[in-house]
Amino acid sequence: MATPELAAEVESVKAAISKYFPIYDVRVSYDSLTFFITPDQSSLQGKFDGLREEFKPRMLVPILRYSGGEYTISVVKRPNTRTRSLRVNGALLSITLITTVIAGAVLWASYGGNNDLLRLENYLWGALFFAIPLMAILGTHEFSHYLAAKKCGVAASLPFFIPSIPPLGTFGAFISMRDPIPDRRALVLIGAAGPIGGLLVTIPVSFLGLWLTSMGDPSSGMVGDAGAVAITIQPLYALLSLLVPLPENVTLHPTAFAAWVGFLVTAINLLPAGQLDGGHVVRGLLGDKAKYLSYATVGLLLVLGLFYTGWLIFAMLILFLGLRHPAPLNDVSKLSNKTKVLGVVTMAILLITFSPIPLVEIAPDHSFDVDLPGGNQTVMLAGSTAYVTMVVNNTGNTNTTMSMNVMQVPHGWSVSLFIQGGDEDNATNLLEMMVPYDEGVIVVIKVSDLEGEGARNWDLLVETKSFNSNGSVYHSEEQIFTFIVE
Repeated sequence: MATPELAAEVESVKAAISKYFPIYDVRVSYDSLTFFITPDQSSLQGKFDGLREEFKPRMLVPILRYSGGEYTISVVKRPNTRTRSLRVNGALLSITLITTVIAGAVLWASYGGNNDLLRLENYLWGALFFAIPLMAILGTHEFSHYLAAKKCGVAASLPFFIPSIPPLGTFGAFISMRDPIPDRRALVLIGAAGPIGGLLVTIPVSFLGLWLTSMGDPSSGMVGDAGAVAITIQPLYALLSLLVPLPENVTLHPTAFAAWVGFLVTAINLLPAGQLDGGHVVRGLLGDKAKYLSYATVGLLLVLGLFYTGWLIFAMLILFLGLRHPAPLNDVSKLSNKTKVLGVVTMAILLITFSPIPLVEIAPDHSFDVDLPGGNQTVMLAGSTAYVTMVVNNTGNTNTTMSMNVMQVPHGWSVSLFIQGGDEDNATNLLEMMVPYDEGVIVVIKVSDLEGEGARNWDLLVETKSFNSNGSVYHSEEQIFTFIVE
């Protein structure tokens, strides 16, 4: 039997709803009240918004649904939410500023060719050219969400920034929604605001970064023994780069890298899955059918994870947070054409900012090739000395240590090797040398027939090897030289 207090509560809620919608049935459960209504479609959203605002001071939440040909409004108690002090936001912002400045210093030291991280100028230029542009992009992204939430009548926190280690210095930022999303329109507006706002800052930052890159000196392009990581430019960034011509082999400026991170963050947030920004947008556009796109997105990330492990991490994160997006309070009202266009345009941004493999690991390459300018046949007189040249070209991506060894030397002959322009007196049959990146050396083979026994043909074998930094053989070739003695 219902208590007088419960009966009074039901009548109070019923009276509030009846001001907006005709009620023809009421059902009471242990955790909610469900009212069956007959709404006017033309005024449904406006009246529901009015009811929602009226219920806020009473800590009640209305949920509008349509099922089985009937419209219902379920009313539940709003759970108490604890808000954190703004000091938490401020502390995380301060820490993230420090870590992004450190990341900028590392990038600037590498860009400027000075790896002394104790130099103050590295931190000053790192802050100016990397930390500030990146924080502007991320901050605009999150504040755009915040302002859109306020516009839709949804309470939200200020951004919480997440510090990290170099080379980024931050994992981004997020805001916390303190109210349930009212309707599908709000889902689209709030979800789209962040990527669009961040993109509007990323584009000018990319132009600035490309211009600063174009002012730099072409680099050697050498990878080094430790290898390197290359970034894959997103389609929109590649299009923008056509407007700022860059010389070949020029090092990317830290500001240009900050823009690349901005495009990457935009694409990641727009993945149409779970409660990412893209998940908000497609849930608003497609309703409950958006879950199928969410499943497909995670499946695609798992496949791409075979080529770039970072996508496996994001797939696991989405699975952990939940594939299905919660429905808004009003999951019934239709979207306007303007909102639909906004949602479609926002998801199109994903196509021009997404890179299937954002980072590519470049391993050290110690390849080489050998040219024989005079061929591999030499005619010489018995008892004389002949000189043959070999051009050894470093075709890899780093400085390479190499060795050349003469084998199958005929009895009574003297064969030695030396670098052209070097000291012939120190010629040896086992030559070790360092061939710089993108360069070559000319090696001279000195052959002397000490016994002078008359006409005959002899074959010499010269083995050339390059080595990894750990001393193991990376690449090996053999050249046969024929000496015709007259």
